[in-house]
Amino acid sequence: MIRTYTYKLYSNKKVEAKFDRWLDGTRYVYNLAKETKETAYKSGVSLSCYDLFKQLTECRKEFSWLKDIHSHTLQCVIERLDTSYKNFFSKRAKYPKWAKKKDWKSFGFKQSSNSLRQDSSRFILPKFGKVKVFNNKKIDGTIKTARLIRKADGIYLNVIAEVADKTYCNNENQVGIDMGIKYFCVTSDAEFIENPRFLEKQLKKLRIEQRKLSRQVKFSNRWYKQVNVIARLYKKVADARKDFLHKKSTYFATNYSNIAIEDLKITNMVRSNLSRHISDVSWGTFFEMLRYKANNLVRVNPAYTSQECSKCGHACKENRVTQSIFKCVSCGHEDNADLDAAKVIEGRAFPNSR
Repeated sequence: MIRTYTYKLYSNKKVEAKFDRWLDGTRYVYNLAKETKETAYKSGVSLSCYDLFKQLTECRKEFSWLKDIHSHTLQCVIERLDTSYKNFFSKRAKYPKWAKKKDWKSFGFKQSSNSLRQDSSRFILPKFGKVKVFNNKKIDGTIKTARLIRKADGIYLNVIAEVADKTYCNNENQVGIDMGIKYFCVTSDAEFIENPRFLEKQLKKLRIEQRKLSRQVKFSNRWYKQVNVIARLYKKVADARKDFLHKKSTYFATNYSNIAIEDLKITNMVRSNLSRHISDVSWGTFFEMLRYKANNLVRVNPAYTSQECSKCGHACKENRVTQSIFKCVSCGHEDNADLDAAKVIEGRAFPNSR
């Protein structure tokens, strides 16, 4: 099982200065590799990732300051560029852009002869040195790669490690989950989980800070400070949402071995007038967390789950009296509409269990 651990660095001027030097160096290599690749392509030559690795060796001889950055970190940059081109040619992404200073915020490390490791109080990064982190949780597994990232409130370390599979639940309990806007979700066991609406709680403050930003001279020192204030607010929202989703997904994975959800096309749904509300509850992230935590996650066809009766199976739009009231015109069954949908989802996923 591959797992990502995130740590915040104890930052100081020395660490920040070194991080900035490495950030500038890796950005320079990215743009240089992109220019080399495009120039060669115009001449009819296609350079692979390994061709650029060979030229990187010569580049380090010419620019001695690049020797301060570990060669594997610079190779990660070229691999990042190569992946961008592959995604473009396979029509999974747009054409790779130049690395701009305001957008280039991270660089990576590879594992080599146990040079990337964790000790009792800090991490040791190849050539970058020792970095102290908050809440140095022990990684019970094999460290594969790491990445230093600048965020609105400091520098973070993401560590990807291979760990043993974790079993959250060994019982035979099952549940159907219906996602919503009024409620975050409703379960077939009649559990109604409130929607925390993290973004809506911060919208008033965001509007005020955005107005302040509009009054600043663009690209001035005060403008950059105000940009950082807004970025911190958005990060606060994202962190609160992620914490909530982890807690709820762990709760379901701990109490139910079999979980049923709708196979929703979220990308299409966010194009509706409910896009902001759907993005705020982040169904896709929640489903992904359930995927790797739950023993058995079943996705069912979402068609007519809100119109189908969980008792007799009759489906028609007249069954849905209001947004919250369900009354079957065939058998007379009455229930909360979201609760009935959750029972239908469970019944479709596990038809022989009830």
